[in-house]
Amino acid sequence: MILGIDIGGTAIKAGAVAEHGRILARQTLPFDRSLSFEELISVFARICDTLESETRELATAIGVCMPGFVDRETGMLADGGANVPALRQGPLALALFEKTGRPVHLENDGVAATFGEQRFGAGRNVGRFALLTIGTGVGGAVSIDGNVVTGSRGEPPEIGATVLGETRPGMPQTFEKLACAAAFIERYNGLCKDRSVESVPELFARIAEDQLARQTVDEIARVIAQVLSALINSLSLDACVIGGGVAAAGEALLEPIRSHLTSYVWPLLLKKTRVIGAECGNDAGLVGVASLAADTVAPK
Repeated sequence: MILGIDIGGTAIKAGAVAEHGRILARQTLPFDRSLSFEELISVFARICDTLESETRELATAIGVCMPGFVDRETGMLADGGANVPALRQGPLALALFEKTGRPVHLENDGVAATFGEQRFGAGRNVGRFALLTIGTGVGGAVSIDGNVVTGSRGEPPEIGATVLGETRPGMPQTFEKLACAAAFIERYNGLCKDRSVESVPELFARIAEDQLARQTVDEIARVIAQVLSALINSLSLDACVIGGGVAAAGEALLEPIRSHLTSYVWPLLLKKTRVIGAECGNDAGLVGVASLAADTVAPK
Protein backbone atom coordinates (compact mmCIF):
# COMPACT_ATOMS: atom_id res chain seq x y z
CA MET A 1 0.00 0.00 0.00
CA ILE A 2 1.25 3.47 -0.93
CA LEU A 3 0.15 6.79 0.52
CA GLY A 4 -0.56 9.61 -1.90
CA ILE A 5 -0.84 13.28 -0.89
CA ASP A 6 -2.01 15.98 -3.32
CA ILE A 7 -1.36 19.50 -2.04
CA GLY A 8 -3.55 22.13 -3.67
CA GLY A 9 -4.05 25.82 -3.13
CA THR A 10 -7.19 25.29 -1.04
CA ALA A 11 -7.12 21.65 0.10
CA ILE A 12 -4.91 18.67 0.90
CA LYS A 13 -6.22 15.41 -0.54
CA ALA A 14 -4.68 12.17 0.66
CA GLY A 15 -5.35 8.51 0.17
CA ALA A 16 -4.12 5.01 0.82
CA VAL A 17 -3.69 3.57 -2.66
CA ALA A 18 -3.56 -0.09 -3.60
CA GLU A 19 -2.74 -1.73 -6.93
CA HIS A 20 -4.48 -0.43 -10.05
CA GLY A 21 -5.08 2.95 -8.42
CA ARG A 22 -7.73 1.68 -6.03
CA ILE A 23 -8.18 4.05 -3.06
CA LEU A 24 -8.62 2.14 0.20
CA ALA A 25 -9.12 5.15 2.47
CA ARG A 26 -8.96 8.88 2.03
CA GLN A 27 -8.71 12.18 3.86
CA THR A 28 -9.39 15.74 2.73
CA LEU A 29 -8.70 18.83 4.78
CA PRO A 30 -8.36 22.55 4.08
CA PHE A 31 -4.90 23.86 3.25
CA ASP A 32 -3.94 26.36 5.94
CA ARG A 33 -1.60 28.92 4.37
CA SER A 34 -0.65 30.24 7.82
CA LEU A 35 1.16 27.02 8.81
CA SER A 36 4.95 26.97 8.93
CA PHE A 37 6.95 24.33 7.10
CA GLU A 38 7.45 22.31 10.30
CA GLU A 39 3.74 22.48 11.16
CA LEU A 40 2.82 21.38 7.66
CA ILE A 41 5.14 18.37 7.86
CA SER A 42 3.45 17.41 11.14
CA VAL A 43 0.05 17.63 9.42
CA PHE A 44 1.26 15.31 6.65
CA ALA A 45 2.65 12.84 9.19
CA ARG A 46 -0.68 12.77 11.07
CA ILE A 47 -2.51 12.14 7.81
CA CYS A 48 -0.20 9.22 7.10
CA ASP A 49 -0.75 7.77 10.58
CA THR A 50 -4.52 8.06 10.19
CA LEU A 51 -4.58 6.34 6.79
CA GLU A 52 -2.37 3.51 8.03
CA SER A 53 -4.66 3.08 11.05
CA GLU A 54 -7.78 3.02 8.88
CA THR A 55 -6.38 0.44 6.47
CA ARG A 56 -4.46 -1.49 9.13
CA GLU A 57 -1.53 -1.57 6.75
CA LEU A 58 1.89 0.03 6.80
CA ALA A 59 2.75 2.07 3.75
CA THR A 60 5.85 1.11 1.81
CA ALA A 61 6.28 4.64 0.41
CA ILE A 62 4.69 8.07 0.27
CA GLY A 63 4.08 10.13 -2.87
CA VAL A 64 3.49 13.86 -2.60
CA CYS A 65 2.50 16.17 -5.47
CA MET A 66 2.20 19.94 -5.40
CA PRO A 67 2.33 22.99 -7.66
CA GLY A 68 5.76 24.05 -8.89
CA PHE A 69 9.08 22.26 -9.48
CA VAL A 70 10.99 20.38 -6.81
CA ASP A 71 14.73 20.15 -7.47
CA ARG A 72 15.52 16.44 -7.09
CA GLU A 73 19.10 17.18 -6.01
CA THR A 74 18.24 19.53 -3.14
CA GLY A 75 14.69 18.43 -2.36
CA MET A 76 13.65 22.08 -2.32
CA LEU A 77 10.75 23.69 -4.14
CA ALA A 78 12.81 25.57 -6.70
CA ASP A 79 10.09 27.30 -8.70
CA GLY A 80 6.37 28.00 -8.43
CA GLY A 81 4.34 27.14 -5.37
CA ALA A 82 2.89 30.61 -4.82
CA ASN A 83 -0.30 28.95 -3.55
CA VAL A 84 1.69 26.84 -1.03
CA PRO A 85 4.38 29.23 0.32
CA ALA A 86 5.39 27.14 3.36
CA LEU A 87 6.75 24.43 1.08
CA ARG A 88 9.56 26.73 0.00
CA GLN A 89 10.99 26.76 3.53
CA GLY A 90 12.62 23.31 3.62
CA PRO A 91 13.30 19.97 1.89
CA LEU A 92 9.90 18.30 2.07
CA ALA A 93 10.96 14.75 1.14
CA LEU A 94 13.72 14.61 3.74
CA ALA A 95 11.58 16.18 6.48
CA LEU A 96 8.66 13.82 5.87
CA PHE A 97 10.98 10.80 5.69
CA GLU A 98 12.45 11.76 9.06
CA LYS A 99 8.93 12.02 10.54
CA THR A 100 7.52 8.79 9.09
CA GLY A 101 10.45 6.54 8.21
CA ARG A 102 8.91 6.00 4.76
CA PRO A 103 10.67 6.84 1.46
CA VAL A 104 9.07 9.91 -0.12
CA HIS A 105 8.71 10.71 -3.82
CA LEU A 106 7.85 14.28 -4.87
CA GLU A 107 6.28 15.35 -8.15
CA ASN A 108 4.62 18.33 -9.78
CA ASP A 109 0.84 18.04 -9.49
CA GLY A 110 0.14 18.35 -13.22
CA VAL A 111 2.73 15.70 -14.08
CA ALA A 112 1.40 13.39 -11.35
CA ALA A 113 -2.18 13.81 -12.58
CA THR A 114 -1.08 13.01 -16.14
CA PHE A 115 0.55 9.80 -14.90
CA GLY A 116 -2.66 9.03 -13.01
CA GLU A 117 -4.81 9.35 -16.12
CA GLN A 118 -2.23 7.53 -18.25
CA ARG A 119 -2.08 4.52 -15.94
CA PHE A 120 -5.59 4.35 -14.49
CA GLY A 121 -7.89 6.74 -16.35
CA ALA A 122 -8.79 8.35 -19.64
CA GLY A 123 -5.23 8.12 -20.99
CA ARG A 124 -5.03 4.33 -20.93
CA ASN A 125 -4.28 3.03 -24.42
CA VAL A 126 -4.03 6.58 -25.80
CA GLY A 127 -0.75 7.18 -27.59
CA ARG A 128 -0.60 10.97 -27.47
CA PHE A 129 -2.66 13.07 -25.09
CA ALA A 130 -2.57 16.25 -23.08
CA LEU A 131 -4.10 16.55 -19.64
CA LEU A 132 -5.33 19.98 -18.60
CA THR A 133 -6.18 20.44 -14.91
CA ILE A 134 -8.38 23.42 -14.10
CA GLY A 135 -8.92 24.37 -10.48
CA THR A 136 -7.36 26.94 -8.16
CA GLY A 137 -4.65 27.10 -10.83
CA VAL A 138 -4.23 25.63 -14.30
CA GLY A 139 -1.71 22.89 -14.97
CA GLY A 140 -1.20 19.63 -16.79
CA ALA A 141 1.27 17.84 -19.00
CA VAL A 142 1.60 15.86 -22.21
CA SER A 143 2.01 12.10 -22.56
CA ILE A 144 3.64 10.77 -25.74
CA ASP A 145 3.75 7.01 -26.27
CA GLY A 146 3.66 6.29 -22.54
CA ASN A 147 6.16 8.97 -21.52
CA VAL A 148 5.08 12.14 -19.71
CA VAL A 149 7.19 14.95 -21.13
CA THR A 150 9.31 16.88 -18.62
CA GLY A 151 12.63 18.71 -18.70
CA SER A 152 16.08 17.19 -18.31
CA ARG A 153 15.91 17.61 -14.50
CA GLY A 154 12.23 16.72 -14.31
CA GLU A 155 11.00 20.29 -14.80
CA PRO A 156 7.25 20.24 -15.44
CA PRO A 157 5.57 22.02 -18.33
CA GLU A 158 3.86 25.26 -17.30
CA ILE A 159 0.77 25.19 -19.49
CA GLY A 160 -0.95 27.72 -17.23
CA ALA A 161 1.83 30.23 -17.94
CA THR A 162 0.98 30.34 -21.66
CA VAL A 163 0.65 34.01 -22.57
CA LEU A 164 -2.55 34.99 -24.38
CA GLY A 165 -2.08 38.73 -24.70
CA GLU A 166 -1.39 41.61 -22.35
CA THR A 167 -3.47 43.45 -19.80
CA ARG A 168 -1.30 46.46 -20.67
CA PRO A 169 2.09 46.83 -22.34
CA GLY A 170 4.61 44.63 -20.57
CA MET A 171 1.97 42.88 -18.40
CA PRO A 172 1.22 39.40 -19.82
CA GLN A 173 -2.23 37.86 -19.56
CA THR A 174 -1.73 34.19 -18.77
CA PHE A 175 -3.91 31.21 -19.51
CA GLU A 176 -4.15 30.44 -15.79
CA LYS A 177 -5.48 33.90 -15.03
CA LEU A 178 -8.09 33.61 -17.78
CA ALA A 179 -9.29 30.05 -17.16
CA CYS A 180 -8.81 29.08 -13.49
CA ALA A 181 -11.81 28.51 -11.24
CA ALA A 182 -11.74 32.11 -9.99
CA ALA A 183 -11.89 33.37 -13.60
CA PHE A 184 -15.29 31.72 -14.11
CA ILE A 185 -16.65 33.34 -10.97
CA GLU A 186 -15.13 36.77 -11.64
CA ARG A 187 -16.34 36.84 -15.25
CA TYR A 188 -19.90 35.87 -14.40
CA ASN A 189 -20.16 38.25 -11.44
CA GLY A 190 -18.85 41.02 -13.66
CA LEU A 191 -21.64 40.36 -16.15
CA CYS A 192 -24.40 39.70 -13.62
CA LYS A 193 -23.93 42.00 -10.66
CA ASP A 194 -27.38 41.42 -9.13
CA ARG A 195 -27.14 37.59 -8.92
CA SER A 196 -23.52 36.82 -8.08
CA VAL A 197 -22.16 33.30 -7.51
CA GLU A 198 -19.56 32.12 -5.00
CA SER A 199 -18.51 28.83 -6.61
CA VAL A 200 -18.04 27.20 -9.99
CA PRO A 201 -20.71 24.51 -9.35
CA GLU A 202 -23.18 27.29 -8.57
CA LEU A 203 -22.37 28.93 -11.90
CA PHE A 204 -22.79 25.72 -13.92
CA ALA A 205 -26.08 25.01 -12.14
CA ARG A 206 -27.47 28.18 -13.75
CA ILE A 207 -26.54 27.35 -17.34
CA ALA A 208 -29.92 25.93 -18.35
CA GLU A 209 -31.86 29.12 -17.63
CA ASP A 210 -29.21 31.87 -17.45
CA GLN A 211 -27.83 33.27 -20.71
CA LEU A 212 -25.02 35.11 -18.89
CA ALA A 213 -23.87 31.85 -17.30
CA ARG A 214 -23.76 30.27 -20.77
CA GLN A 215 -21.87 33.28 -22.11
CA THR A 216 -19.31 33.04 -19.30
CA VAL A 217 -18.63 29.35 -19.90
CA ASP A 218 -18.50 29.85 -23.66
CA GLU A 219 -15.97 32.69 -23.41
CA ILE A 220 -13.63 30.71 -21.16
CA ALA A 221 -14.13 27.53 -23.21
CA ARG A 222 -12.87 29.51 -26.21
CA VAL A 223 -9.71 30.43 -24.28
CA ILE A 224 -9.18 26.78 -23.32
CA ALA A 225 -9.68 25.74 -26.95
CA GLN A 226 -7.04 28.23 -28.10
CA VAL A 227 -4.41 26.69 -25.82
CA LEU A 228 -5.41 23.11 -26.66
CA SER A 229 -5.31 23.94 -30.37
CA ALA A 230 -1.64 24.92 -30.10
CA LEU A 231 -0.87 21.54 -28.52
CA ILE A 232 -2.95 19.61 -31.06
CA ASN A 233 -1.50 21.42 -34.06
CA SER A 234 2.06 21.01 -32.74
CA LEU A 235 1.89 17.43 -31.45
CA SER A 236 -0.93 15.73 -33.38
CA LEU A 237 -2.65 14.63 -30.19
CA ASP A 238 -5.15 11.79 -30.05
CA ALA A 239 -6.97 13.24 -27.06
CA CYS A 240 -7.24 16.23 -24.76
CA VAL A 241 -8.27 15.22 -21.25
CA ILE A 242 -9.87 17.87 -19.03
CA GLY A 243 -9.45 17.40 -15.28
CA GLY A 244 -9.34 19.36 -12.03
CA GLY A 245 -12.23 20.64 -9.96
CA VAL A 246 -13.84 22.66 -12.76
CA ALA A 247 -14.04 19.55 -14.98
CA ALA A 248 -16.75 18.18 -12.68
CA ALA A 249 -19.10 20.25 -14.88
CA GLY A 250 -18.75 17.52 -17.51
CA GLU A 251 -20.29 18.09 -20.93
CA ALA A 252 -21.41 21.60 -19.97
CA LEU A 253 -17.71 22.52 -20.25
CA LEU A 254 -16.45 19.93 -22.74
CA GLU A 255 -18.97 20.61 -25.51
CA PRO A 256 -18.21 24.34 -25.91
CA ILE A 257 -14.47 23.53 -25.91
CA ARG A 258 -15.06 21.07 -28.78
CA SER A 259 -17.13 23.63 -30.62
CA HIS A 260 -14.41 26.29 -30.48
CA LEU A 261 -11.64 23.89 -31.51
CA THR A 262 -13.07 23.84 -35.03
CA SER A 263 -11.93 27.46 -35.42
CA TYR A 264 -8.33 26.82 -34.36
CA VAL A 265 -7.25 23.27 -35.26
CA TRP A 266 -6.14 21.99 -38.66
CA PRO A 267 -9.17 19.91 -39.81
CA LEU A 268 -7.11 16.80 -40.61
CA LEU A 269 -5.82 16.71 -37.02
CA LEU A 270 -9.14 17.63 -35.46
CA LYS A 271 -10.80 14.55 -36.97
CA LYS A 272 -8.82 12.22 -34.73
CA THR A 273 -8.66 14.31 -31.55
CA ARG A 274 -11.14 13.64 -28.77
CA VAL A 275 -11.92 16.05 -25.93
CA ILE A 276 -12.87 13.98 -22.89
CA GLY A 277 -13.19 14.28 -19.14
CA ALA A 278 -10.60 12.89 -16.76
CA GLU A 279 -11.75 9.49 -15.52
CA CYS A 280 -9.81 9.76 -12.26
CA GLY A 281 -11.45 13.10 -11.57
CA ASN A 282 -9.90 15.04 -8.73
CA ASP A 283 -8.01 11.91 -7.63
CA ALA A 284 -5.70 11.86 -10.66
CA GLY A 285 -2.80 13.56 -8.89
CA LEU A 286 -3.19 11.46 -5.76
CA VAL A 287 -3.21 8.08 -7.53
CA GLY A 288 -0.59 9.23 -10.02
CA VAL A 289 1.97 10.27 -7.44
CA ALA A 290 1.27 7.14 -5.38
CA SER A 291 1.99 5.07 -8.48
CA LEU A 292 5.25 6.95 -9.07
CA ALA A 293 6.23 6.40 -5.44
CA ALA A 294 5.51 2.69 -5.88
CA ASP A 295 7.91 2.64 -8.84
CA THR A 296 10.72 3.91 -6.62
CA VAL A 297 10.42 1.02 -4.15
CA ALA A 298 9.57 -1.75 -6.62
CA PRO A 299 12.18 -4.51 -7.03
CA LYS A 300 14.45 -3.78 -9.99
